[in-house]
Amino acid sequence: MAKINGIQIHVEKESLQNDVELPSHPVEKGINLTDHVEREPVVLSISGKLIRPDNTSLETLIGRLSTIETKGTAIVYEGRRIYHNLMIAAFSYDADSKIMNGFNFSMKLKEVRFAAPSYVSLPAKAKSAVAGVSSVGRKQTVNKKQSPIYHVTKKGDTYYGVAIKYGVNWQDVQKNNKYPATQIPIGVKIKVG
Repeated sequence: MAKINGIQIHVEKESLQNDVELPSHPVEKGINLTDHVEREPVVLSISGKLIRPDNTSLETLIGRLSTIETKGTAIVYEGRRIYHNLMIAAFSYDADSKIMNGFNFSMKLKEVRFAAPSYVSLPAKAKSAVAGVSSVGRKQTVNKKQSPIYHVTKKGDTYYGVAIKYGVNWQDVQKNNKYPATQIPIGVKIKVG
């Protein structure tokens, strides 16, 4: 008597295939070089009888086993030994004149390994600190108010010369400053823009 995820089945034979692959690489002299071992998944072949007291429960049993196979549900097999993380790779059954209320069956169970996600969830406090993703598209840049531009005068500076240097109108430069155009002091800051 054995079980697949708690479902009782009558297993008469268990065959375990526990192989490894030994990759080899040719060398100049002698035999090929083997540098590591790769473990293959465990394959368990079982055969026996699916027996139930009536036809309805027998069809339910076959339906449950077929659903486990087609959905790819991970199973635990409990027989001579207990095996975890197996999937049904092949399932076949046939009728026999010697069995009145059942079938002969054979099944191949293969070991599987599931990948884990490579990311980690943030704790609640850290989630609140992270900005949410926006779907509004590209935003227009807002022009910031420009700070005024000043020029420190040197000998020979005129409002016209300063205006040409900064690319502004000379009348605006003269209007922004209190000094007369003919008497601009040396070393003072004048507002350009």
